[in-house]
Amino acid sequence: MIADPAPAPRPEGPIRRALRNAAWLLGGKGVGGLFSLVYLALVARTLGVAGFGIFGMILAYGQALANVVGFQSWQTVIRYGARHRADARPDLFAQVLGFATLLDFGAALVGGVIAVAGALLIGPVIGWSHDTQILASWFGVSLLFGQRGAPTGALRLFDRFDLAAYAELTLPATRLAGTLIAWALDGGMAGYLLAWALSELVTTASMWWQAWRELRTREMMPGGWRLRGLAVDNPGIWRFSITTNLTASIGLVWQQIPVLAVGGIAGAAGAGGYRMATGLGTALTKPVVSLARSIYPEFARLSVDAGTAALRPVLRRTALISAGLGILSVLLIALAGRQILLLMGGPDYVFAYPVLVVLTLASALNLVGFGLEPALVAVGRPGAALIARGWATLFYVVALAVLLPWMGPIGAAWATLAATGVSLLLLWRAFVRAG
Repeated sequence: MIADPAPAPRPEGPIRRALRNAAWLLGGKGVGGLFSLVYLALVARTLGVAGFGIFGMILAYGQALANVVGFQSWQTVIRYGARHRADARPDLFAQVLGFATLLDFGAALVGGVIAVAGALLIGPVIGWSHDTQILASWFGVSLLFGQRGAPTGALRLFDRFDLAAYAELTLPATRLAGTLIAWALDGGMAGYLLAWALSELVTTASMWWQAWRELRTREMMPGGWRLRGLAVDNPGIWRFSITTNLTASIGLVWQQIPVLAVGGIAGAAGAGGYRMATGLGTALTKPVVSLARSIYPEFARLSVDAGTAALRPVLRRTALISAGLGILSVLLIALAGRQILLLMGGPDYVFAYPVLVVLTLASALNLVGFGLEPALVAVGRPGAALIARGWATLFYVVALAVLLPWMGPIGAAWATLAATGVSLLLLWRAFVRAG
């Protein structure tokens, strides 16, 4: 008797594939998260709450600058590379990859000049000494050369999240090593900033090495990046790249600007507490950030194959997953937030507990609609995402300007929570209209 053939394996759906890819990202980020707790606590305890506040403000300045000038080139690689990959056109894929690489390097060069001028201009306004302005200038320049969107996009498009995870693990590992060396040598704030900067550069080199090997394995190595005819072969690529950059730049208002604003209004100690609360609050959302990054390529493939309607059931399922994680995050912080702050920074940081609770609520709310913006970008509507984020950010700026001087750091946290709700509603409205 001839045995029945084994049933063919069920095709892997976008949610399952995204979860598998997110697991790779989380593997690296899980280990990296443990490392980050060590070096964050070490810096916080060594510098004290006021010194950590200055340190956090310099970090916020450098990261804000990198967000402003840096293009989200990985989204461009996935958006346009997905079509060329499906059409078996490695020459056009190489064209997109070369364009994304030039965006990364061009942003770094232009941003280097802005980094120095910006630190000297805003430093006196927020109470920085001349030495602090110099540190912020050099740190801003170093972060700009950590742009790695092009290789990241290539690895994600080829479904090699495992390689991307290995490369991204380089960041916390080298940062921890550098922080320990700076601590052992009593390098102070300058030593810690140097550790942060070098880790970015080493991670960029690692990401490019992994991407280069994958391109060579798939015989997709660019023999030469031909940019002539870019806009013809990739309609709308300039508009897409600029729009996604503007959308990401708006995000800095939510992430880095509050730390600088709190420092200017409440002083360095207030900025230190707020920076600690922000770091812990956002750390709890990193699993869903990983899921968002892993699901964007799936959205891009679905939009190419089946259109916008196919994204809706995927969005519903991811929203349920992220909502559950958000609820767990809020419960954890409500019950153990004070103990976490005490463990990380010591008694001087416990005053930030109410700020931490409100920021965690905002993060949990943001998790519910995390897939809306990637979905809009995947279907070629980054402008709709930009408009929604723009209106929500305008609301946030007004709320921050009113509540921060009135209530102090907790006012900045309440502004974040309210604006997150507005952003979620506007993004959902934009997605419904896009369908």
